[in-house]
Amino acid sequence: MEPRGRTRWAIGGLLAGGIVVNFLDRTAISVASSSIADEFGLDLQQLGVVLSAFTWSYCLVQLPAGMLVDILGVSRLTRIASALWAVAGLLTAVAGGVGPIILARLLLGVAEGPSMVGASKATAAWFPVSERGMATALFDGATKLANMVSFPVLAFVMSEWGWRAGFLFSAAVSLLFTAVWWWGYRDPSEYRSLRPAEREFILRGGARDTDRGGLRQFRSALRSGRVWTVACGFACYGYTINIVLTWMPEFLQREFHVRLLQSGFYSMVPWAIATVAELAVGGWLVDRLIRRGRDPWVVRRTVLTCGLALGGTIGAAGSAGSPAVAVCWMSVSLAGLAIAAPVAWALPGLLAPPGAVGAVSGLMNFLNTAATAGGVLLTGWLAQRTGSFDAPFLFAVAVLAVGVALYWRALRPVPVREQDPARQLHRV
Repeated sequence: MEPRGRTRWAIGGLLAGGIVVNFLDRTAISVASSSIADEFGLDLQQLGVVLSAFTWSYCLVQLPAGMLVDILGVSRLTRIASALWAVAGLLTAVAGGVGPIILARLLLGVAEGPSMVGASKATAAWFPVSERGMATALFDGATKLANMVSFPVLAFVMSEWGWRAGFLFSAAVSLLFTAVWWWGYRDPSEYRSLRPAEREFILRGGARDTDRGGLRQFRSALRSGRVWTVACGFACYGYTINIVLTWMPEFLQREFHVRLLQSGFYSMVPWAIATVAELAVGGWLVDRLIRRGRDPWVVRRTVLTCGLALGGTIGAAGSAGSPAVAVCWMSVSLAGLAIAAPVAWALPGLLAPPGAVGAVSGLMNFLNTAATAGGVLLTGWLAQRTGSFDAPFLFAVAVLAVGVALYWRALRPVPVREQDPARQLHRV
């Protein structure tokens, strides 16, 4: 049955737009890292504390954010959260010391806590299973697109007007998104202009509209060994991709002495390649193979594990002899990780019991961000002690190897229907 209407894809674009704004806010601190270190006299280990501040509060709110998304819904929670993104950016721009910057980043972490779990919940509500791969790739691919765009844009703004101007810019963009979201997003059950034919197509295809839950559903999810295995595998993915996100500009500037603006353009290349790879392979190809009758779990397991294995090429970047070679290795690594990402983010909408998509997403992202926070600090410490980024990048390869093993176990084929997530959850 072909649907009439494309409202769901407009919603998908709005979700992607919110993630772009999120990552613009997050990336600003990475682009400004050298300027902040110079102004306040920070070494690499101290700078790692500043860079990781966002991640600590973001990590701690994942579990409550996942439950709130299930209880309150994506629409209301994001209206409040997006306004706080702008406040956090403004506070960073006017900060007079390292302490206020850390506090502003902690606030941003709390405010952006519901973003990815909310996008996962909204995608499960708005898209049938047959389109879930591309829909998930759309919002997760926005993280890579944001990095591709934000690095050079913020580098230009900060080069021209100083690092504080970059945070004023991100605050203004956050305010604009808040207005657009308030006007444009509703759940399918509340979207009055959604055509009946498209609504039927969405619901008959396995979308989870009006899926609400609470503590009982969250406890059910926590008892699943499969959910924990998937969440730990996602933490291995997040550890690696986020140390690249956080440290790439600093790595290029310290190892190869490139200027701020030049490092912004170098950083753009790997994220551009990752964006294309995610949409083409992790999104379009996965959906196409499943629609053509391939076993869904074999497809997802193959794409996830091969993507993480390809991500291990980050280990070669630390010993590269030139910025161009380092960027090439980073491009291959991020392409592999990007291919794996939409499959990983689609799993809560496929595996969670009724009313627990947000809770499972929150658990998954909680472990992911915990690993990220530790990874950002560990990378700064190892780079400081060894005098290069070779050791922390090689350690990331070992982390990805653990992720491959976990996903290989969690996503083995199971003889249950794709549309029965409550039964699939406990088949480990």
